[in-house]
Amino acid sequence: MEIRSFYNVSPIFIQNLMLNGYALILYFERYGRKFQLKLAEMREIQWFSIYEIEKHQNEKLRELIKYAYENVPYYNRLMRDLKLHPSDFKTKSDLIKLPVLDKENIRRHFHDLITRDRKFRWFRYGHTSGTTGSPLEIIWDIRTCVVHHAAYWRQKEWAGIKYGDKIAFIQGQPVVPLSQTKPPFWRLDRIHNHLYLSSFHLKLENLPYYFRELEKFKPKVIEGYPSTVYILARYLIENGLLFPLKAVFTSSEPLLPIQRETIEKAFCCKVFDFYGMAERVVFATECEHHNGLHLNLDYSIVEITDEDGYPVPSGRTGRIVATSLHNYAMPLIRYKTSDITSARKEGCPCGRGFPLIDSVTTKDEDIIVTPDGRFISPSILTHPFKPIHNILESQIIQEDMKTIVVKIVKRPHYTEKDTQRLISGLKERLGAEVEVNIEFVDQIPRTSSGKFRWVVSKVPLKL
Repeated sequence: MEIRSFYNVSPIFIQNLMLNGYALILYFERYGRKFQLKLAEMREIQWFSIYEIEKHQNEKLRELIKYAYENVPYYNRLMRDLKLHPSDFKTKSDLIKLPVLDKENIRRHFHDLITRDRKFRWFRYGHTSGTTGSPLEIIWDIRTCVVHHAAYWRQKEWAGIKYGDKIAFIQGQPVVPLSQTKPPFWRLDRIHNHLYLSSFHLKLENLPYYFRELEKFKPKVIEGYPSTVYILARYLIENGLLFPLKAVFTSSEPLLPIQRETIEKAFCCKVFDFYGMAERVVFATECEHHNGLHLNLDYSIVEITDEDGYPVPSGRTGRIVATSLHNYAMPLIRYKTSDITSARKEGCPCGRGFPLIDSVTTKDEDIIVTPDGRFISPSILTHPFKPIHNILESQIIQEDMKTIVVKIVKRPHYTEKDTQRLISGLKERLGAEVEVNIEFVDQIPRTSSGKFRWVVSKVPLKL
């Protein structure tokens, strides 16, 4: 029997033992002295000037390119075919000499992308969520895990949170079997002081149980997908309740303006959004000024490019192409993500040397493309929904260039007037030639990883 299957059929006290046993393994792998040293280093680097940070990046890049050439068959063959040598890469501007690495290339050359260096005997396997297709398997070395969590906790410190503080998570961890119909809809990690709430049991009748446990646990922070934290926040507001916290952290989905507004009101604190990937090639974090996301340049090198892999100017939307500076087990150099954003020209008042990008609110499948060629962000599409209070949940699906389907889980007092108001508001933004069809459903399913996609476009995006 697989561990997951055994976990699901075990009594709750056995599940808690298994979860804490796994948490202990992660503690020894990710934390301890190496973590503390890396976090201390990253605390200093964030205050470097952009010149100093780029010098640091270039040094790390030269080391990575030399290592990949000597130890990774894919890059050795690629550079030889292109008549390139590690000495041809002096700064990050030289990365353009290499083609982008897409997901299909990783699948096709998976084994040749893994280092042949015998020092790396302990690998960790990660998987993308698969929201844009089939999941992608990636390998990291343990150092990458340490670096990632140091960057993760550095942002927590920006909000006044330190390792060991109580945090409640409501993400995609399937800690509670789907077959379970009665509380507890959570499990407690005593090793890290974390409470894991199920995002798969968020029915209206279950929410009071969630808040009773939260009151008992007394977290300083809640971290989760914007959609799951938003459900908790909506419940509080609609019942005239507040649940003060020090901060809320969100990631993995576009954070919509109405979600931020509601969450901050319900939990009496600011939202700190952040952006990362299972591929561990980019990390961007919102600071206490909430003025966009800081690219963590000590984590990776990030290019914002057009579809051909060439850089676009600041302020123009482009695709994120990223190079991890730390993963030597499976170096991903110029990895082409499915995410798009734009670089900010201005710096942040916080004084950190990390440049700002706009929120990564869109993937290819999250942008509506209009018949006249406009790209419509999900944030724009939230406005027609704001005046309508009789919608419990919704999802927008673009079937083709001229057809939009809006799935709605309606509240008891929803009327035809709400439908007409919504259609009118969407057509105002998308164009009169776009057909908007309303479909009423009992619930809108999450992905297998527990994520919620509010906008799903089936129209290919050409930047």
